[in-house]
Amino acid sequence: MVPIFFIMGRPRSGTTLLSTLFDAHPNVKIPPEFPIMLPLYQEFRNVKVWDEKAILAFVAFIFQHNVFIHRTLENLKISRESFTADLMTLANKGTIQDFLKKLNEQGFSLFPKQEILRIGDKNPVYSIYTERFLKIFPEAKFICIVRDYRDNYVSMQKLSDLKLEAPILTLQVFRWRYVAKLFLKCERKYPDRFRIIRYEDLVTNKTGTLENLCAFIGIPFDPTVFDFYKKKEETLKTYNNALIERFHGNLMHPVNTGRMELYKKEMTPEEIRMADFVAGKYAGIFHYHKPDKGTNLMLWLKSRPMVIYGFIIFKLYVWGSYLPARISLWLSVKLLVLVRAWHYLSKKM
Repeated sequence: MVPIFFIMGRPRSGTTLLSTLFDAHPNVKIPPEFPIMLPLYQEFRNVKVWDEKAILAFVAFIFQHNVFIHRTLENLKISRESFTADLMTLANKGTIQDFLKKLNEQGFSLFPKQEILRIGDKNPVYSIYTERFLKIFPEAKFICIVRDYRDNYVSMQKLSDLKLEAPILTLQVFRWRYVAKLFLKCERKYPDRFRIIRYEDLVTNKTGTLENLCAFIGIPFDPTVFDFYKKKEETLKTYNNALIERFHGNLMHPVNTGRMELYKKEMTPEEIRMADFVAGKYAGIFHYHKPDKGTNLMLWLKSRPMVIYGFIIFKLYVWGSYLPARISLWLSVKLLVLVRAWHYLSKKM
């Protein structure tokens, strides 16, 4: 089987830019986002013999759960018949990892391909499960991208009407810190399988950054990937989705630095101060802000409610992912009610 690698990062951190650059490579395929891999693993991890019955159940599960909020199986443009036939070639000899990778291998790409040397996966919602994916795919490599937490907050806020996450400053920055801390932990534990990059380094030194990442995952560097934006018209025509330009409008242009330091115009000094405080030492580790020494009691008190809430929610998601797939899927949907409740209450206040 073709080796797989994962791109991890918070939403609005440059994961789509990075995955698009890799998907534009003639030897790599990364399908559109569709976060079903973990539920699939939970549902089928105990299968001992992948006979026809198990394979048909695997396919049925995918097509039954064909929508994840704004992400649909339709974007992968997979033929159920050809996908099933491809899986049947692994009957009685494939592993759960083989079957999971087949979904990405069959996924759609706008870019012409030669020999596929690597399969990629990019689903930002997986970031909090990074440690699980490291164990599920013991041979996989991981590229984790981090963006300035203040710009990340501004970008998330601009999509607040889509109700993906509650656009609360302290909550968003805590989530950034949680994931940044997790990435650093994984990098220390798995140095040969893990790379952390900054979004800002990718857009200011695109060639050097991508050359290093290509070497890391074991493919030749191809500078033509930077022409990805020339697929703009084909992208809009293929997906015919009004959200494409809202989610990924910057991908319709060459790699640029236009999305850096947005916070300087969009955030107040008080908001920046709070964001810096919540990010804490991790702001300094990633060279975004040198943290002040000492503790500001007022900022600590103001930030605690959302920090505690964010920690509990992330833990519920992680713990819930170990439950049977149907229960964990139900839980993930129900927890989104909290975001919608916030939006409703914020309009009443």
